[in-house]
Amino acid sequence: MESMELISTKVSRFAERVVQVTLVGMVAIMTVIIILQVFMRYLFLYSLSWSEEVARYLMIWVSFLGASLALKYGFHIGVEFVINRIPEKMRGWVNLIAKMGILIFLIYFTIGGFRVSWAVRDQDSPALLFSMAYAYLSAPVGGFFMIIQLLNLLVEDLIKIRERRWSFSS
Repeated sequence: MESMELISTKVSRFAERVVQVTLVGMVAIMTVIIILQVFMRYLFLYSLSWSEEVARYLMIWVSFLGASLALKYGFHIGVEFVINRIPEKMRGWVNLIAKMGILIFLIYFTIGGFRVSWAVRDQDSPALLFSMAYAYLSAPVGGFFMIIQLLNLLVEDLIKIRERRWSFSS
């Protein structure tokens, strides 16, 4: 079980690093584009037709990729009020079952996202004229990274339950 934890932790950390670097790049590009648009509009009275669209699509990607980091660090909305009313011995199992439900949802979400991306591959964006599949791919790619983080959390939870050192801090 320890080797499984080691593998899942390494994969999780690698995925986290990929997402962090990607997010920094996307937010930097988005910021530069928005600042450039403001300068062009107010100093030169010229508007870039593509800037708003690029910023919007980058924000969509940032949201879906960032959700995987939020999942890893437990920043998503939870219902601790209900969990805290469950007896201590059962909390680990209830939390594990809830995470399994989330995993099932994310698998369907990711597969569905790929299907939608494929369906819109021939549709072009209005200003940039690139395939809308690139924008729609943000959902399944984000879902994939969320699945990686969730699988790591599930392995950690199983080890906690096995070693009987569960606490509802995760």
